[in-house]
Amino acid sequence: MGYSALAPIPGFVSVYKDAVNKYFTDIFTKLPRNTQRAYVSDFNEFAIFCEQENLEGFNDSMHNNEDCIKRYVEVLCQSPLAYRTIKRRLSALSKFLGIAQLPNPIVHSVYLKDFVKLSLAQNEKYQLSSHQAVPLTLDILEKINNNVIPDTLLEMRDLALINLMFDGLLRADEVVRIRLEHINKRNNALLVITSKSDQSGKGSYRYISNSTIAMIDEYINEANFNKAKEIERDMQDPRRINKGILFRRVSNRGHALLPYDESKAGKSSPILEYSSIYRIWKRIGNLADIKENITPHSGRVGGAVSLAENGATLPEMQLAGGWNSPEMPGHYGQQANVGLGGMAKLSLKRGR
Repeated sequence: MGYSALAPIPGFVSVYKDAVNKYFTDIFTKLPRNTQRAYVSDFNEFAIFCEQENLEGFNDSMHNNEDCIKRYVEVLCQSPLAYRTIKRRLSALSKFLGIAQLPNPIVHSVYLKDFVKLSLAQNEKYQLSSHQAVPLTLDILEKINNNVIPDTLLEMRDLALINLMFDGLLRADEVVRIRLEHINKRNNALLVITSKSDQSGKGSYRYISNSTIAMIDEYINEANFNKAKEIERDMQDPRRINKGILFRRVSNRGHALLPYDESKAGKSSPILEYSSIYRIWKRIGNLADIKENITPHSGRVGGAVSLAENGATLPEMQLAGGWNSPEMPGHYGQQANVGLGGMAKLSLKRGR
């Protein structure tokens, strides 16, 4: 393990090499091997990110380093990485900046510290809800569809989104990237491009029901109609859905989409954040008077449980949810069939 392994950060100026070399010689080589490997791995991951995003990496500009880390945090929080792993990677970068004696926004930028804090808090909420999700089984979904009669664009969007997440067993980070052109109505097929189990990036196809397609059509038709003027929105209207991201931000009153610009990022991005998906589930659950604590992961879990309850095989469940391994659908199948076990039969027999 040499210097290049310790400091592969792009844009690393030679004037800072002395400080890094001194740390490497006097301290780094004396650290435990596992610690060395962890630092090198984290540095390399950041280097790969910089290369993929065409970023020059760290230099003596606080603004540059702040922007670089902010963009890295956004990518990390959209990944399937655990909360602790993300924290460790940021800690490694902060350590590197200190060693190289470069401006460290992780420590000195109030803006970046608050951005990282809120981003990681949202990521932790996602991880928590993913592991404690109450399954949205078909009977609960039908209760939602029967109880919620949408009278605003917001409610039409939310109902269509929840039904699509159930049909396709979608994660939150998958549904926010669904584009209009990903839906094939003729074949009831939905193309899912981004998935943490899809390392090849080719995408996978999921089933979409006729009722969900009808909800999506209703949502699009409502979005494309200008109620104020009682006419169809012009094809060039940025509030209209012609193509691109399907589920977009809605105005405060819930009656129109916000102008769509796919080139924008951050708060102006057409892609909804996890916090928005979380609020959608809570809002619809309250409207339908659902007592269970449903979360964005409930659709994926509930879809799998419902499949198992209706006799789907493991391969069928894998295909429906885009799983590479039968382990997770097998787990949901076991959950669905717990009532068929010996103790369940004994309790039924003895009236317990």
